[in-house]
Amino acid sequence: MSLAIVETLADSPLTPESPTDTNLRVLACLAERNVTWRYSLLSRDRLRAICTFDAPDIESVRESYRKGGGIFSRIWAGELIQPQDIQPRRNPSMLKVIESTYPPFEQEEWNKISSRTLSCYAHRGIEWVRSYLSLDRTRVICELNAPDTQSIREAQHQAGVSFDRVWSATIVKP
Repeated sequence: MSLAIVETLADSPLTPESPTDTNLRVLACLAERNVTWRYSLLSRDRLRAICTFDAPDIESVRESYRKGGGIFSRIWAGELIQPQDIQPRRNPSMLKVIESTYPPFEQEEWNKISSRTLSCYAHRGIEWVRSYLSLDRTRVICELNAPDTQSIREAQHQAGVSFDRVWSATIVKP
């Protein structure tokens, strides 16, 4: 199975609590292709979503969205990266997402960036929950427990690590 990440930026608020006909068509297409929805991260303004799926392949997810008429900004294959010692639990009132895009990088560079960033996070009371790294090593999405988005921005700047955006999130489960 592959881990598929679907990023969506919508023009109007997304309403997972009231699925649209399009949502239902996409879900049916996903089921036909043996794709399992794991969970989604929804921005507080409801305009951005990151959905995670277990799928036979990424093309099954892409075709399901297209056939069902679903909107998406980007679909990619990724790997899940989690803390090794303990698995932090998401704190719903503190859940934040940071998105980053980079030129392809090697594992050694990832380790250096992670070490610098995690050190800066610790000083600001930010807890790393998990990350998704694209297989081409150019896209990273991290889930964090943090008091606010500004503390994440400050930690990233202090670590000298660029990012695209940071936002408050809620979890949507199947």
